Amino acid sequence: MKKLILLAVDGSISSSQSLEYVALLFAEQPEIHFHLMTCVSGGDSVVPAAVDSRNSLLPDTPGIGRKRQIAKRYLQQAIDKLIRLRIAPERIHDSIEASGQDIAVTIQRQSERLQVDSILVGRRGMGALSEMLLGSVSAALLKKCHEIPLWILDGEVQNQNFLVPVDGSLPSLLAIDHLAHIMEGRGDIQLHLFHCHQLLGKKIGPVPSSFYHLWEKDWCDRYLSNDDHIFHGPTQLLLEAGIPSSNIIPLPETTDIEAAHSIIRQAHLYQCGTIVFGRRGDGTAKGLLGGVSDRTLKHAENIAFWLIG
Repeated sequence: MKKLILLAVDGSISSSQSLEYVALLFAEQPEIHFHLMTCVSGGDSVVPAAVDSRNSLLPDTPGIGRKRQIAKRYLQQAIDKLIRLRIAPERIHDSIEASGQDIAVTIQRQSERLQVDSILVGRRGMGALSEMLLGSVSAALLKKCHEIPLWILDGEVQNQNFLVPVDGSLPSLLAIDHLAHIMEGRGDIQLHLFHCHQLLGKKIGPVPSSFYHLWEKDWCDRYLSNDDHIFHGPTQLLLEAGIPSSNIIPLPETTDIEAAHSIIRQAHLYQCGTIVFGRRGDGTAKGLLGGVSDRTLKHAENIAFWLIG
């Protein structure tokens, strides 16, 4: 089954690292395709003027024609790099999109038009100073994009292993469902399931009926109702996606006053290059994983985050 990932390309170091990341995970997966896009705006560059100039190679030149030439050159360089990283040309698609100053909106609209499976963007930190320097396309997408899974890459990722915090909630299971969809049939990766009991956090009990609208009643009653529902349901979804049981590793549960720190420690301990989070909408209570994903994003480096709403 063909799956499509949208990559925002801007000629920066972070977008180059995004290309290396998808090649690390998907070079040998012919069903995974990539759509590279960049934006031409009415400002002074293909990307917003607030982008950290130390990480961008885009010159400060006026004129839409010149900007399109620059955009084409960077797209071609990105395509050439993917090919060097063993991605077949027929798996690579590209476009240049006209945009105003809100690049995040343009990326989101393109992802909806193409019906992509996920959006991948690079970032150079999410602190207050970094956001001011970036113009923060990744931060804006984080706020706006809840319907399409968002992958945010921070720095250089060298490990294929995944860490998936689970807590028995609907967002947690939706994150597992997305991971199972993307990694269907993969026997070459390790998926670590991790649950942290957060002190003063709310414990989520098994409520199978909450999931009937997404999975069959019999399935929910069987896999989401026992004492081990936090791990049982996620493991079953991955098994049904053809991932071998030997590659699905439930980790010992821990207790911590700050779950984000515990998650980062586990990712380093088990050499996980990607953390997969379920996320709640802005208008709902955060619960255990909601605020935790935000705090983990702020503190982790050289890791990718998959955020599924």
